[in-house]
This record gives sequence, structure tokens and C-alpha cells, in this order.
Amino acid sequence: MRLLQTRLRQRGSLFCLFLSIISFVPVASFSANTGNLINNYMGHISRRSAFQNAAAIAASLLLVPQIAHAFSASSQGSVPEQSTLQPQATANNTPTASVAYRPLSLKIPEHEVTVPVAMWFPTGNKQDSDTSRLLAKYDHRISVKKIGELLAGWDFIPEFASKDFQLQPTIASVIDGTKLSMPTSGPVVFLAHGYLGSRFDLSHLAEALAQEGFICVSPEFPESLAASFPRLDGLDRSVIMSSLLDRLSSEWGVTGTSFGIIGHSAGCGTATTTGDDTWTRVCIAGSPRRLDGSSIPGSVLLLSSMNDGAVSLARFGGRAAIPSEYALLEESTLCQLPNLPKRSFLLFDRPDDAPNHISFLADGTNDAMICLLSPLLPVAQAMNIPVLDFDKYQASRDSKQTAEIVIPLVTKYLKQEMLKS
Repeated sequence: MRLLQTRLRQRGSLFCLFLSIISFVPVASFSANTGNLINNYMGHISRRSAFQNAAAIAASLLLVPQIAHAFSASSQGSVPEQSTLQPQATANNTPTASVAYRPLSLKIPEHEVTVPVAMWFPTGNKQDSDTSRLLAKYDHRISVKKIGELLAGWDFIPEFASKDFQLQPTIASVIDGTKLSMPTSGPVVFLAHGYLGSRFDLSHLAEALAQEGFICVSPEFPESLAASFPRLDGLDRSVIMSSLLDRLSSEWGVTGTSFGIIGHSAGCGTATTTGDDTWTRVCIAGSPRRLDGSSIPGSVLLLSSMNDGAVSLARFGGRAAIPSEYALLEESTLCQLPNLPKRSFLLFDRPDDAPNHISFLADGTNDAMICLLSPLLPVAQAMNIPVLDFDKYQASRDSKQTAEIVIPLVTKYLKQEMLKS
């Protein structure tokens, strides 16, 4: 018993808090219903046994004395502690800002919610030379309550079980565009995060694309781990995207000269069902077809990895599952291609170090997850809760290496398909 107590205490204060919360909840209150969206990608999650529940409760009772330490490590009052994650510096560490970031709010009156939206856009040469402008920071939140609700059906975790982060952009010279005028027209790319993702998951791609003249828009969806707004019946991704498209021109004054969308994981479903055949689509770590089995329309670039433990082609038969209408790209020859086929598929199949499901996300958002959730990983594994490759990423830490391949490829493809004269 003493050995068990010692080992559990070493998991850290957040782990203690999490288990302490569990100890005050009846076993019968737990639910294993993860919702339709996660079932599409992860399959049905079996109900945890009564023995596992009892073990968690018994362990947590040993840790009640450490709750005070968990709270004392947080900021004063109910405001979560903020952490700053350092950006990837430029070669000469000199700000050469050509990209601005602006936080926006999308009001959806029929549901009485306000959806956070992130926008990146090119600033123009005159603004580039103004070195007095503030550099951007991304206000990011991870809600343990939301994670517990979506992955395990737990409705008892309190709201304060969350943490705020100030993420730094991947490109160190991104400036705060809050007081800048938004572009009136240009190629528009939407970013669709996955299940338990956030509007900053693909921020590294947005920054790179904005440098090339794209206007990038990333809304928060109901399944976000930030818990920015409540999940409501009838408020789904299609409602948010429809409202966003309307507001982009009617309220924010941006006219798209061409449209594209990038989706990651469950965001691929958003990417394949938003817009018409003229849109350009990039689907990362998702299904090679729509959920109904039909072909994805228009220009499409698909990226997948055989090391993806959440949505892997290996589950569908590996290379044989790649639709015949796609040209299969080889990672080793990407830089040699003058142009990319209109319908292309890149499969990462390196035997030892291919990307996992969340390797494709920005380094900052993954670091935030590592910072907060690492102590909780043993709990999730003990209870057979899916962790969407978080365990793999904790070992690989390969966001930057993956981005070195993905960002040039996606940028090249979208420029080719969306900036046609």
C-alpha cells in the first residue's frame, strides 16, 4: 500500500486533483458514450469495469492530502496559471513581420453563442517596416472538464479544471493585427481542427500561408478542448462554417477570390463537406473518402501516416485503400516535382519514425498538451480511454520535423491550385 501511495504521488499535483475528484463520484455516474463523431474515427469504447472504477477511487483516497498542493501550484483565485511557450526564432532573430494575427468573434444569435475565430493575413510592405508593432500571442486554453466529457462521458469535473497558455507563433515575427485593417479580398483558406483540437492546431500552416498572400481563418468547433462555448443541439460544424462564410464578407468585409480548406482528423469531414467543387481541399490524418464513402470533390491533397494510431490507413488495408484517382507521392522525391497532381496522396510509411496522429499539429499546441496532460496519461491508459496518439507524441516530439515536410508541400499545393491566373 505504501509503495502504491508513493508511486501515485509522483504523478504530480494535477494527477492527484483528477483522482480526488473521481473519489467523490458514484461509480454509476460514469459513462462510456463518446458520441457519434469519435465513434466514426475510434470505434466504440467499452464500458470500464467496476473493478477499474473501484481501483481509481481507492487510489484517489490515498491522495486527498495533496489536493492543497495542487491548488497552491495554480495562480491565485480561480484564474488558471498562464505559461509562455517560446517561439521558433528566425535565422537572424530580427522581426521581419509580413503576417498579422487577429482574434475575432463569430456570434450565432439563433444559438446565443459566440465562437472564437483566429485569422492570419498578410500585412503589406508599409506595415512590415513598422518595428514598433507588438508581436502576436495566442490565448489558448485546455479544459480537462471538456476532455473528460468527450472521451469518457464524465460530467462531474469542475470548470476550474483547466489551464490557460499564451502560445508564441511558430514564425517569430507574426504581429498583433487587432488594430490593423483586414484585407478586403484575397485567397481564403479555412482551417478545421479535429476532435478535441483547437483553432491554433494548424497555426503553423496558417502563418506560412499568410506569408504567401493567403487569408487564413480558423474557427473553434464544439468539440474543441478549449470549451470556449457550450455544446448545444443543432450547433454543429456545418452551422458554424455557414455562419462564418456569411460573416466573412457581410461583417468583416473580406471577399474571397478563391477558397480552400485544410482539415485535420475529424476536421477532414468538415473539409470534404464544406464548399463546392471549385474549392481546394487538404485532408491531414483523416479518411481518404467522405464518411458516406463517396469521393471527395475538386482538387484534393491527402496526407496520411502508417504510424497514425487514431486514423491509420493500416486499418483500411494500407496502400491498397488509397483511391485509384490519386497520384501517390513519394516523400523522398517531393522537392523534385515541378507541379503536384490535382489529386495527390502522400503516405508517410517510414518504419521507425513516421508521424503519429498529432505530429501534424503546431509545436506550441502540442507542448501545451504535454505540459498539462502528461500527469493524466497513466489514468487514461489504466481506464482504457483513447488518447489519440498523445502517448506516442510524448515520446516522439516530432511536430517540427513533420512540419518541415508538410508546410512546404501544402503551401506549394495551395498556391498551385488557388492562385491560378
